[in-house]
Amino acid sequence: MAGSRRSRPAFCIAIIALSLLGCGPSGEFAGVSVDGAAPAQSSSAADERLSVISPDVAQAAPSMAVRSRAQFAEYRISPQDIIDVSVYQVPDLNRSVQVDASGMVGLPLLGGVQAGGRTVRELEGDIAKRLGARYLQSPQVAVFVKDAAGLRVTVDGAVKKPGVIQVKGATTLLTALAEAQGFSDTADQSGVLIFRPTEHGRSVARFDAAAIRSGAASDPPVYGGDTIVVDESTTKTAWKQFREALPVASLFRLF
Repeated sequence: MAGSRRSRPAFCIAIIALSLLGCGPSGEFAGVSVDGAAPAQSSSAADERLSVISPDVAQAAPSMAVRSRAQFAEYRISPQDIIDVSVYQVPDLNRSVQVDASGMVGLPLLGGVQAGGRTVRELEGDIAKRLGARYLQSPQVAVFVKDAAGLRVTVDGAVKKPGVIQVKGATTLLTALAEAQGFSDTADQSGVLIFRPTEHGRSVARFDAAAIRSGAASDPPVYGGDTIVVDESTTKTAWKQFREALPVASLFRLF
């Protein structure tokens, strides 16, 4: 009984501490107010040039993104992509090359060719035209995007399997989270952030995954280059750490 009495004050202190953690300020991430209010400017936030976009803007105005919805039908080749170029019946001209930072690829006979910003069909046509002008008669050129860096989405934070996923066709936020095997047990499902590169820097919007699942909010599309970050619940994290720190026998003495 003496041991039980000694353990109760410690347990009460832990509960009070958890309650205080849950009362802290919320609604901000990386110096940006995610509910659309103008936050206090900080040097780090200004350096990253982060702007806030609402969930409606993120869904209804894909023109803000570096890559538009049309990428899924006519993907435009990006720097760091790896492409296979083959010329029918001329195996010496076949190459697997990586697009450099300026969007160029080096090809036999032709030297540097602009690939970045072009669709596969546009690049095929340009290569065929150049080869036909000086070297081959009616060349048949095929270009295949082997590794599309421009279709990668990073999923980080409180998910079971953080990492990089490859966008295949139209992809939404919930689909991307499923690829990361869902939320961890400390996730704040109302604090899912999408960072998106735009012409004016990086923008961020906040989404509530629970509301999306229930149908109260729409499931926004995600695009190559997006970064999804799932925030952690401070209370859940603190409670998990508290439970893990307790000796197994103490659990029986507390109740």
